[in-house]
Amino acid sequence: MTSGVDSAGERPLTEPAGRVPPVRVAFGDRPDAPLQVRPGDPPEWRWYTAVALGARGRYAAAAALLGGLLSGVLDAPGPGRDPGPDCGAARRVVPAPLRAHAAVTRAAHLRQVGGHLAARRFDGLGLAIATVPNTGPDVRPDCLESAEPGQPGLDRAAARVDALLGLAADAIGLADPVLADRLLRAAEPLALEHPSWRPGVRWHWVRAELALSRDRPAEAVGWARRALVAASGAGATRHVVKSELVLAVAEAGAGTPTGQMVATFAGLSERTRRSGLWSLEWPILLQLANLVGPVDPLGAHTYRREAAQIVGTIRRHSDPIARYVLDRSPWVPPPEETELLHLDPYHPAETRRSAHSSRMECKNKP
Repeated sequence: MTSGVDSAGERPLTEPAGRVPPVRVAFGDRPDAPLQVRPGDPPEWRWYTAVALGARGRYAAAAALLGGLLSGVLDAPGPGRDPGPDCGAARRVVPAPLRAHAAVTRAAHLRQVGGHLAARRFDGLGLAIATVPNTGPDVRPDCLESAEPGQPGLDRAAARVDALLGLAADAIGLADPVLADRLLRAAEPLALEHPSWRPGVRWHWVRAELALSRDRPAEAVGWARRALVAASGAGATRHVVKSELVLAVAEAGAGTPTGQMVATFAGLSERTRRSGLWSLEWPILLQLANLVGPVDPLGAHTYRREAAQIVGTIRRHSDPIARYVLDRSPWVPPPEETELLHLDPYHPAETRRSAHSSRMECKNKP
């Protein structure tokens, strides 16, 4: 049996097999594709799926998958099932590098809802798992320890980079730029010399964010452009969009005309909606609100209301820890009464009702 975890708003697939490999959803060209978890899937597929779910704001489903990976051992497949090509298939042992990636991904999801302090614990756990040598009779030392160009990087070195960058991002959110700079310098050789494209992209993101926190937008522009080049070369849609978002924020701070920046952010908003990248959509809407606020207060209110609607929907799809963090974060807009409108981001735009019909549906439901 297949367990569907993202059946709402499915779009027809062009692939004849009907299932897009989750690595393409998380790190490739199909961030909008439906996601499924099957009992015989290799552990790394579960991680790809959790990454993609987090990008869509489905934090509860992602946390369930990440928790299973962090436990170290997955349930064995049912009788007669192919356990898949994962490591330690007989006992479903999760390799240490993948457990480290799971911890760091959990941290990233908490950071996305403004929980930098809560994220720090999981980033530290990921760094510890990725640093301590893995030993034991059930561990194959070659499993997930290789890194190839063009791949997202599942090896131990990539996990260490992810953890260090996560800790640096946590430090930025906690107003400790000195610590963030130290961590970025420690991660730099590991990130920029890694065969995979992903560590370098993430390093440039955090370096740009640190420059922005220090009010150096022109410096941030250069870092963001380097991230965009690398992400574009990898064909990673989500990473391209985030790189463009970081670049747009930096360019706005560097004095690019407001009209040009409004057009840029509006284009990014349309792309995130088409791709279902709701963890990026609400920050883009807040940027639009800030840009148009001085000349169009009504338009700014509309953007903020849409951001709050998306945050409200994300909250309903979050686990208790993420909800607790989200409700107390100064970085996240509070959900407004308007979240009752039918703006569920997991429904395609063409299926959404008007505000009036949505209110009536809410009232008429038994």
